[in-house]
Amino acid sequence: MKKGFTLVELLAVIVILGIIAVITVPRIQEALYELQDDAYDLLVTQIEESANDYVVNNNLASQVTVGNPLDIYLHQLIDAGYIKQEDLADPRSEGDYIDPVSSYVRFTLEAGDLEYKAYFTSITPVE
Repeated sequence: MKKGFTLVELLAVIVILGIIAVITVPRIQEALYELQDDAYDLLVTQIEESANDYVVNNNLASQVTVGNPLDIYLHQLIDAGYIKQEDLADPRSEGDYIDPVSSYVRFTLEAGDLEYKAYFTSITPVE
């Protein structure tokens, strides 16, 4: 008597593995996208905090008035040593970077409080 699996048993295992793959692969991709988004949000927060430190350390907060925002460009932060060029890699898209020339953090005065928000554009450097 020969020992082994029948064709029906092998097909059943293949079908089950296929079903498991169809269910898990999209969930894994979704989790990876969430991680990339979380990493991007963290990067934005770090850059905003660095810009805030730059404004505070250089006494620039007094330049912000109602209707007169202050824009701090990322190249200013790089030149002053608050962030590094290599920190601008976009975690959501391999090979893309946040453009330090056109990206900035805008400071506004809202109800007497200094508020700030980052505005970024991404670029793909030509090699």
